Amino acid sequence: MKNTAEWLEIESGNRKYVYRWWPEDRPWANVGIIHGLGEHGGRYHPLAESLAAAGMTVSAFDQQGHGRSSEARGRVRSYQALLDDVAAFLAWNADQHPTVPTVLLGHSMGGNLVINYSLRDYPQPSLAIASSPMIRLTAPPNRTFLQIARLVARVFPHFTLRSKVVAEHLMSDPVEQQMLRDDELFHSQLTLRLGAGLLDSGPWAIEHAQRLKTSLLLTHGTRDYRTSHKASAEFAERAGARCQLELLEGELHDPFRGLERERVISRFVQFIRGASELETRH
Repeated sequence: MKNTAEWLEIESGNRKYVYRWWPEDRPWANVGIIHGLGEHGGRYHPLAESLAAAGMTVSAFDQQGHGRSSEARGRVRSYQALLDDVAAFLAWNADQHPTVPTVLLGHSMGGNLVINYSLRDYPQPSLAIASSPMIRLTAPPNRTFLQIARLVARVFPHFTLRSKVVAEHLMSDPVEQQMLRDDELFHSQLTLRLGAGLLDSGPWAIEHAQRLKTSLLLTHGTRDYRTSHKASAEFAERAGARCQLELLEGELHDPFRGLERERVISRFVQFIRGASELETRH
């Protein structure tokens, strides 16, 4: 398997640090990964290796305010700009492999973006996967805090908040937990602008779930300490037949980094293969 990491222009004037993985043989699907809050594309190397071993090309990029991007940690131009970057990345990704289906896979914040992207007037991927999407927090901030934060955000949109990240609350595999602790590019910062965008886009997604344009697999661990699996279930119910919900009993926030990762990743592959074959027949 071959993999690279380099600065690439995914559209005119829009350079991103992009990670890419290729299978040994000709690919049958093309997966673009949208990473979560505080993460970067390189953190998805183990997942990408598994998907490449199954015959898919995989790519990921560092979002605004993350990884090797030029913005300060946790700072974004706007929530809309994040969705626009997803659109540019999707188009670039599809151009690399135009003869096979393109899949958007997002985790946590990335899952939020994939879902919101799939509800809006953008060119759509062949398939989408949202893992533990940040539709609603498991323990939402209280109303008083939100009111104060919104007032401050009007004057200081880049005011930065920090959260404590406990690796044991995210994944069950001790090796993956230590990898997170050792990751120098991982951070736990977000600006009020980014926080507001994420908090507002979750309820909007539930309210407009019936707009879902793409076949979506939505997976969520029932022991997720960060994002609400109940919100995912509510979204799936409203979205209807286009959304396949899989609640992972007993799993934490990062199931594909847990001790049962093979079962979770196999479900991703099964969904992509099944939907891709159905698309080919039609």
